[in-house]
Amino acid sequence: MVFIQLTGLSGSGKSTVSHGVQQQLLALGYKVEVIDGDVYRSHICSDLGFSKADRMENIRRLGFIGITLAKQGVIAIMAAINPYEEARVALQKESPLVKTVFVSSTLEALTKNDVKGLYKRALLPREHPDYVGDFTGISAPYEPPQAPDLVLHTHAESVDASTGKLLDFILEQVSLLTSADSQSAPVRRALFIGRWQPFHNGHKWLIDQKLKQGIPVLITVRDIPCDDHNPFTTAQTIEMIRRVYVGQPVEVRSIPDIESVNYGRGVGYEVNCFTPPPEIGSISATAIRTCIHNKDESWKSFVSESIQDVVERYLVG
Repeated sequence: MVFIQLTGLSGSGKSTVSHGVQQQLLALGYKVEVIDGDVYRSHICSDLGFSKADRMENIRRLGFIGITLAKQGVIAIMAAINPYEEARVALQKESPLVKTVFVSSTLEALTKNDVKGLYKRALLPREHPDYVGDFTGISAPYEPPQAPDLVLHTHAESVDASTGKLLDFILEQVSLLTSADSQSAPVRRALFIGRWQPFHNGHKWLIDQKLKQGIPVLITVRDIPCDDHNPFTTAQTIEMIRRVYVGQPVEVRSIPDIESVNYGRGVGYEVNCFTPPPEIGSISATAIRTCIHNKDESWKSFVSESIQDVVERYLVG
């Protein structure tokens, strides 16, 4: 499938983002394994220290596991500091399934959010009894990747935003690999643009009109700020729609907010307007949000059962 080798300083959010993406991928039906550097070091790498040679060997071992899993159809995500460019490049040379993701954060942000106090201890004088040595980024080197496939700026964006970006990247890689394995000609897809706040049975009826014709669908979610009319984040909306269409030829991704939809003459796009039956056309996202706030559970008849829990949790919580 694909092997994602994360790299970033301690506390930058590698494990948090990895496990968040793992839960969403599992919900979509994928096999996923997070190779957590701290966990694996205490087991298969317990014989290694923190010299450059030992750190390189640690990544080599974890990388071997990740590549093996990827070859068996598992999405493997390695959450380790992975400080040396030489080790990262070596893994990428091993297999085209390996992709590098840089989890970037500033030293200022890492020190400020240092709940364990490790950065403060690493910055102490060497003779201080609480001093921590061989600390990557302070007393041990960290080499930022020269050409990462994706960069997550965890100091400047929310966990949901970073998780959503990594999830989209992984699904894109899976799609590319699937397309490369296919011998058939590329299939054109039907595009749907919306806010989907929340995604309900009226939306589903609309999209199903194309799926019933055997046409794959691309659903795009407008990336807009949350407010009373748009209470769900872009990442939450994408998660809900993907749950509804697990195992179906539907891709969901975010797009920047749009002012209008435009195209020129003769470009070959077919524009469709479907008229739903009255019982479908009367479904209102506003009414659904109001019902949830009023603890009126009648809204559940208008939303797919597969996402009722997350709709309620995100809207109430």
